[in-house]
Amino acid sequence: MKRENPSLESRCNTVTLSYTMTRFKVVVLPHRYPSLDIEREIISKAGGLLVDGDALPNEAAALSEAADADVIVVRWTILTAQLIRKFARCRAIVRYGIGYDNVDYDAATAAGIIIAHSPTYGVDEVATHAFALLLACVRNIVGAHQIVAGGGWSDNPSIRQWRMAGRTVGLVGLGNIGSAMARKLSGWKTRLLAVDPYVPPELAAQIGVQLVDLPTLCRESDYISLHPPLLPETHHLISGRELALMKPGVILVNTARGPVVDEAALIESLSNGRVAAAGLDVFEREPLSEDSPLRRHPRVVLSDHAAWYSEDSLAELKRTVAEAAAQAGTGGLPVAIANPEVLHKLGRFEEWTPNYNAQWRARRADSLKAAHHTV
Repeated sequence: MKRENPSLESRCNTVTLSYTMTRFKVVVLPHRYPSLDIEREIISKAGGLLVDGDALPNEAAALSEAADADVIVVRWTILTAQLIRKFARCRAIVRYGIGYDNVDYDAATAAGIIIAHSPTYGVDEVATHAFALLLACVRNIVGAHQIVAGGGWSDNPSIRQWRMAGRTVGLVGLGNIGSAMARKLSGWKTRLLAVDPYVPPELAAQIGVQLVDLPTLCRESDYISLHPPLLPETHHLISGRELALMKPGVILVNTARGPVVDEAALIESLSNGRVAAAGLDVFEREPLSEDSPLRRHPRVVLSDHAAWYSEDSLAELKRTVAEAAAQAGTGGLPVAIANPEVLHKLGRFEEWTPNYNAQWRARRADSLKAAHHTV
């Protein structure tokens, strides 16, 4: 017997039924991952319906689908205040990654929407990548490779190289990744300095790090590795002023966020020799423009915002994001909340037990609130 194709009406009824039988709706905005199998399994088990933005015609269609979502998951889409105001039912926006600078923080908080993220998924990968960039710069691995691969050889290397032992390494940011970097450096006979307003001195001392202010770190460090989040107060944290304080011949590594560094000032400092070398995984504008001087500079080692990646970290990221979406969708609170002050607005702060990763955000929110009242 010939099987009839279901009518449009019956297909619509099936879709409607699937929506009504689920407890919550999660829309994953365009992401370009090979699959969402991990996310779908976790969210389905929690009683949710996952809508894959990559299966829709375009980003506009995905954003339209998100209008009545309980949870929105985002990778690259820029969620402006105008867009966020359209998310009438949204309880949480969950971002793939540690940073969340593509989500309008103030607008989400004002709308009572939790911003969740994944601050622990790729800690070892990023710290390892930062260390690899540092060593590549210190030993000029890329330059040496290019000489040998091009047929050259020299008994007396013509490219400058340095040593690690006895040097002072400055870590800007001593959160999960900065602390992991400190631990990796612990056996290299280096002196470790760090600047981080939210880390207690005793905690820094436990991992062999001395807390100082930023000008001191700039003046005393031979090598500097950047690990702060991108916040209004960390935008261009390293600018011409800070670069001028650094030792001539300093090496700078950035695996945090591109806008933490004033790129034009860095290029100038590379040109005048203040900065001997730079290892960069992130840039002010990504992808890095084809005509950027950084692409051609002989003393710069580049990677394409890949520090976060390993097969292990990708699976961990997807699982962490799905669990946060399921938690929010079922009425709970995600473990990692980037805007804890929203919980006061929701009357749910007492329900939240912040882990170490979230405690500094709560302290930052309190300090900003105190500063606002002082003004």
